[in-house]
Amino acid sequence: MLFLIIVICCVVYILDNLVRSLKVDGFGQKYIFITGCDSGFGHQLALRLDGLGFPVFAACLTEAGQKNLSDKTSTRLTTFSLDVTDSGSIQRALEFIESKLPQGSGLWAIVNNAGIGGPVVPVDMCPMDEFYKTCVINLLGPVEICHKFLPLVRREKGRIVNMASVMGRSACVTAAYTASKFGMEGFSDSLRRDVYMQGIKVSILEPGFFQTNIIDKDLLLNSIKKHYSQADTEVKEAYGDEFIDWSSVLVDEMNKYANPNPSLVVDAYTHAIVSKYPRTRYLLGWDAKLLFVPLSWLPGGVSDWIIMKLRAKAYEAAKKKQN
Repeated sequence: MLFLIIVICCVVYILDNLVRSLKVDGFGQKYIFITGCDSGFGHQLALRLDGLGFPVFAACLTEAGQKNLSDKTSTRLTTFSLDVTDSGSIQRALEFIESKLPQGSGLWAIVNNAGIGGPVVPVDMCPMDEFYKTCVINLLGPVEICHKFLPLVRREKGRIVNMASVMGRSACVTAAYTASKFGMEGFSDSLRRDVYMQGIKVSILEPGFFQTNIIDKDLLLNSIKKHYSQADTEVKEAYGDEFIDWSSVLVDEMNKYANPNPSLVVDAYTHAIVSKYPRTRYLLGWDAKLLFVPLSWLPGGVSDWIIMKLRAKAYEAAKKKQN
């Protein structure tokens, strides 16, 4: 019986991968809109899709980001300015893209890639404006983009690809980032079911820790020190003198185990765009698959105990560092 179950699972796995390997055709007539192309995954995805022959609208926050990308790509790729926190900027982006699309054409895919990590500090050290900024960039901006651009995707029966995170399943990092990613998971699930009958597909990427600017050690430590220094005395006393060293140990561990291969994320983005049958979710990185998702399946008390045990090791290391 066990052997039969194993055989069935293997056959299902092989068939699933065969079906998922089927690709759409006509790359040159399928227009893609990507946010957050200044650097990181968005920048690399824009390069990848340009190389595959897709016409790409690559949104950057800065002029330097636009120039850097334009210098590396063909005339198929068009860069423009977009601030996902600004409704006016999103509206101008819509008008710009509509003016560049051939008459009657729409978008084959929207890739909501832009995002930030937010301050890596406890809830009561994180100012409300930082909560708001993180949630606007990671969640509300993409929501508004989907809301405004959906008619263009509907014309092509295309797809929307949203950058979520495995932290949208398991709250193992800071509250602002986690809240925005839990929100992105819920929004994407709702959107997928709303537009299913219209032929539009919605996919979510759920990466674990990857070596990107979001977990840059110096940036994180400077942010931690700044927010700790600005916290109320009562808050500082609650977390203790070891807080900075304890946080430093956690940041070191985060960088130590972060995946150095960003192409895994770019591959998943690409598959979600070119596959006839894209996956609903792309779980990326062994930490996501073997640690964070299993943690999300456990009872809350058990997962809390495991996470606090891991934090306790960092705390003890911080105390030794001080001594």
